[in-house]
Amino acid sequence: MMRITRDCLLSGNANRRSWMALVAPSANELTQAAATLDIPESFLRKRLEGEASRPLIKEERLISLQFQVPLPKEGAAGQFTLVPLSLYFVPGYFVTLTEREIPFLSRLIDPRKPRKRWELVLRIIAEVTRNYLPTARSVAREMAVVERDLRQAQRHDVVYRGLDINDRLLALDLGLLQLEYVVSEIGHFLPTEDADLMEIHEDTRIELSQVRDQVDSDQATINELLESYAYVVHNNVNHLFKFMAALIILATIPLFIPGAAAMNVPLGPFPHWRYGFAAVTGGLLLVEVLTAWVFYRKGWLRLD
Repeated sequence: MMRITRDCLLSGNANRRSWMALVAPSANELTQAAATLDIPESFLRKRLEGEASRPLIKEERLISLQFQVPLPKEGAAGQFTLVPLSLYFVPGYFVTLTEREIPFLSRLIDPRKPRKRWELVLRIIAEVTRNYLPTARSVAREMAVVERDLRQAQRHDVVYRGLDINDRLLALDLGLLQLEYVVSEIGHFLPTEDADLMEIHEDTRIELSQVRDQVDSDQATINELLESYAYVVHNNVNHLFKFMAALIILATIPLFIPGAAAMNVPLGPFPHWRYGFAAVTGGLLLVEVLTAWVFYRKGWLRLD
């Protein structure tokens, strides 16, 4: 979809620019937009497809910014999609390019109240930053559930949920890193004499830093949880092997005398002694009990 709204913002020389909104544009719409803006169509297509490129590009007739906007998935707590949002300044136009509709853009870009271009960019970035915070908090709440489940039971599905949370936190961290770079770079374009604009820039930078700190802290927590779980599983496996080895040894002891007799091993006077069977059986029971006691004291016969 391509939509053009006239006289939406003010350029640096106080001239008004139109807003061209490109939302999941078709091939024909991309061609038409590139011809209208007088920029290469491949440049628009590359940004739309989210290919790796510089977050900020400044050329003679073009300034382009790109960052990731977290949009929550309906009915799925903690789930989100990072949608690339590209902004362009070209003569006569301010362009937004994205593969999905971003609701807050229509609220911030109002032809009845046109803003200066860098004020508009900072307000868009501030809104994106505010979207990161509840997204990070929802992931943190899900991480608390995973921590509780890991403490209660050893379930493989919980581990996979933890790994999924770690992947989402990594995606948030990369998106915030790109956004921080954009905020840092556009600081060179801002008029230092405009106190309000500089205040918005500083507030946005502080909010970004706070959200990144939370995401980094959550990443460290989930990694520690997964490492602790891996240690517990490894320890339990070792304990299980000790338990099985102890049972095998205890089961082997009573088979010593029958095995020796079956192989015609000389047993001395025991086969002809009246109390030989009782003595051998008692000796085996004594060895069995002592061995079991030693294993129990070492903890080999406990599975708790």
